[in-house]
Amino acid sequence: MKRRHAILLLGGASSGAMSVGTGAFSSVEADRGVEVNVVEDEHAYLGLKDLTANEGEDDEIVEGGTETELVRITNKFANRLSLTITLEDRGEVIERIAIGDSLETGDEKRIDLIPGEKAFVAVTCETEKTKSTSVTLIFVGDAGGATVNKTRTFEFRCTAAEEDDVGTQVIFLNNGKVKIETESGDGIDARAYIRGPGKSGKGSIESTESDERPTGEELRPKDFGWGKNGVEIVGIGVDGVGVFTRDQAGEDGVASEIAASSAEEAFGDDFVGSD
Repeated sequence: MKRRHAILLLGGASSGAMSVGTGAFSSVEADRGVEVNVVEDEHAYLGLKDLTANEGEDDEIVEGGTETELVRITNKFANRLSLTITLEDRGEVIERIAIGDSLETGDEKRIDLIPGEKAFVAVTCETEKTKSTSVTLIFVGDAGGATVNKTRTFEFRCTAAEEDDVGTQVIFLNNGKVKIETESGDGIDARAYIRGPGKSGKGSIESTESDERPTGEELRPKDFGWGKNGVEIVGIGVDGVGVFTRDQAGEDGVASEIAASSAEEAFGDDFVGSD
């Protein structure tokens, strides 16, 4: 497959450097002033907002080929904040991390923010297919005698740029098989959505695992690793693109546009598996 630029889908995990109170923040007296704990990132004095996190939904697919803003930093202190950001660790598929300038592992970037001012951390990654990765940043700052210290790990998926998948279509055949076609003719990472017969003739829909599949060939349920008989492929999920469904296909069986971004959206309550 071609080497393709990628975009990232974000979910965060963090660990605070200080004790956690019961409110939005806690503070303790120290020789050098007041140390403020960053709890509930977005609402703390040092505001950290995951810009690509989509709360309550699946990871959002962002258009590839461009630098993507990962974190918004906001000074919510009443005084000017002098903040040093250290890139502690980065995943292997991450091509570039920047806060204005590019950072390598171990590099520091110092910024000064007046109250209410914002700064941004941006990421670009490069991969041939979807991979999980992470970035760990350390935030240390001082604002009028109050200090903050926060280590934050961002976990996300890098996925191949959508523009490389333009022209993907799925042909749903009358015999319950499917054929996936792409402009390049290369294999593609995809999963099948299978409907069983059920007691009333319309069973629930489950998903196979995503793996590289051949294109331009007729594929049966067993080609996706499904071992049961009497079933029908009702949808194909292509990584980084979306879900194509049999119901959306035209009279010729061709589905050339995605029906939904997820199986839950495409099949509703009929879908009992997990992507």
